[in-house]
Amino acid sequence: MVAVSPLTLVDMALVAWRSLAMINRLCRLYGLELSFISRLRLFRSVLYQMAFAGASELATDAGMDMLSLDVAGRISARASQGLATGLLSARLGLRAQRLCRPLVFTPEQQPRMADLRQDLWRQIRRLDTQRST
Repeated sequence: MVAVSPLTLVDMALVAWRSLAMINRLCRLYGLELSFISRLRLFRSVLYQMAFAGASELATDAGMDMLSLDVAGRISARASQGLATGLLSARLGLRAQRLCRPLVFTPEQQPRMADLRQDLWRQIRRLDTQRST
């Protein structure tokens, strides 16, 4: 969603809304209510994500104006901004999952950001190879 919105405040509001909705959905899924301290920790991460979304929006706009990028460059910049925000959301989701989960993950079962990034790159490469053939 961040890649679609041209306004910084809208980006920040979308990130906050989707992040808080994800946290609440995870709480309902596990049937647990987060403690006040846990909610504050996650909210701090949401604020960090909002700041990233706002700063990346401003940096992208300034960079596109300074470099006079064409349409492909602008789309690429927006896509990378959305990808980075999505990875931050995934990290927040994993953190919320660890806080909400009643049982601790075993080291082999614990989801990691590295696994998510590898899967994402695999999917992007697959799309690229399908498009080029």
